[in-house]
Amino acid sequence: MALHEGEIVGPYQVIGQLGQGGMATVYKAYHSKLDRNVAIKVLHPAFKEDADFLARFEREAQIVAKLEHPHIVPVYDYAEHQGQPYLVMKFIEGRTLKKVLQEGPVPLGEILRIMTAVASALTYAHEHGVLHRDIKPSNIVIDKNGIPFLTDFGLARIAQAGASTMSADMILGTPQYISPEQAGGLGNLDSRTDIYSLGVILYEMVVGRVPFNADTPYAIVHQHIYNPLPRPTSIDPSIPQAVEDVLTKGLAKQPADRYPTANAMIAAFRAAIEQSNLVDLNPERAKLAKDAFSRGQYEGPTITDQRAVGIPAIIPPVPPVPPLPLQRPKNTQVEFELSLDKMGDAGRKVEQGIRKSADWLGRMASQIESAVSESTKDWNKPISEEEKIRRKIEKRYKERQGFLVHLMIYVVINILLWGMWIYGLPTITQAIGDAEFTAIANEFPWVILVTLGWGLGVISHFFDYYNKYGPGADSREDAIQREIQRQKERSLAFEKPKNDAERRTRLELSDDGEIIEVEDEISRAQKRKR
Repeated sequence: MALHEGEIVGPYQVIGQLGQGGMATVYKAYHSKLDRNVAIKVLHPAFKEDADFLARFEREAQIVAKLEHPHIVPVYDYAEHQGQPYLVMKFIEGRTLKKVLQEGPVPLGEILRIMTAVASALTYAHEHGVLHRDIKPSNIVIDKNGIPFLTDFGLARIAQAGASTMSADMILGTPQYISPEQAGGLGNLDSRTDIYSLGVILYEMVVGRVPFNADTPYAIVHQHIYNPLPRPTSIDPSIPQAVEDVLTKGLAKQPADRYPTANAMIAAFRAAIEQSNLVDLNPERAKLAKDAFSRGQYEGPTITDQRAVGIPAIIPPVPPVPPLPLQRPKNTQVEFELSLDKMGDAGRKVEQGIRKSADWLGRMASQIESAVSESTKDWNKPISEEEKIRRKIEKRYKERQGFLVHLMIYVVINILLWGMWIYGLPTITQAIGDAEFTAIANEFPWVILVTLGWGLGVISHFFDYYNKYGPGADSREDAIQREIQRQKERSLAFEKPKNDAERRTRLELSDDGEIIEVEDEISRAQKRKR
């Protein structure tokens, strides 16, 4: 239901539209008897399709209306207009935090003041059993006196309402600020999902941009669930380690690893600033973050920090199975009996090095054998989409580890061979007693044949990995993901007749990063023509 300027809704006269999202539209209205402006929030008409919607929404509105906090926008009224329920809230004349961030970086003192007020409001709501579920800069309003307000609790999921809330079958939230468990559609959410979203805002204000962003909502959600948090100190070295630790804890993948309350997270942030004697943040942090993310020059946490919700930590992969060495024909095998004891200290060092290398290669072979056995055990079983994604990521780590192991073996063996040629070969050739062989072996550096030949194999291995996972591969993967997104959007489109026209709904990404529905009208004549 769309309201128009001058329309009368109960005791309120609509002045104009303030904003629109995927869940509701907000209008500015005037209450003549009380002589004050108010904000009217009208939910999307699709909610009326639920037979029990009105009763459930009224119950939730009553709970939200009981929230009385100096930094929460109060709810004045709840009513219906032409069968469509709406909420009436206090009208805050000011700007959203989103617009403030778009104008430039916020000073450190202002960050502390705003986030302290918002964390206080959020902790108060959690203590009264109310989850917000859509914490983002556009839902934080700063009035003309600089006082921040947390708004949009009208669509919050009530923690004490159980599974019968209006949003039970929907994933509420904005992709850039959504928690991993909320993005994964998990039930039984608690206050820590809001703490994660508040942590994203704090990260954005400190670092200069949100930690996860992509071309499509699906890609952003995937990053929240699976990707490690980009380390702030690797993006901007001027950020203290203590501040990074607070952001890392607040944005932990597992809810149990986060702060218990929003107040606790901001208190830890304030303590980290005082501990580091930080006066202000880098005024060019937004540009630094943009450059770092565009080039991919930032670091993620260690393996133990990469635990996604419901998904085990990524285990360091074992190297791939190396090809079996060529076997010489039995009749042409030549055996040399060299006495390393006659070579003195050099011979003993060579012998020790060979034995250590043999032991290490033996242990590595055992690990490879067990890994191959484990990985082939479940080949014939059907796998889920999450498992496919996890295996794809692990495959990249395995191939990179395989190249590093190949390079390490190449370096170690070459060092041993060159050491033998420089220090040990004259003694060995003298022990053989063949003067001609001794002269040739001492004059010609035969080890260079191994170094060059094997080196070409190492280079080939590197380019094989680079072609699969280098910048070009990322571009191809992005193109594939965009095409998949377009196909999904086409499959989600549906046609629904209404009066004399036919409406077709499609999904789009709004400026806020929300998934919204856009309707196109097709005349009945066009429908008959089709």
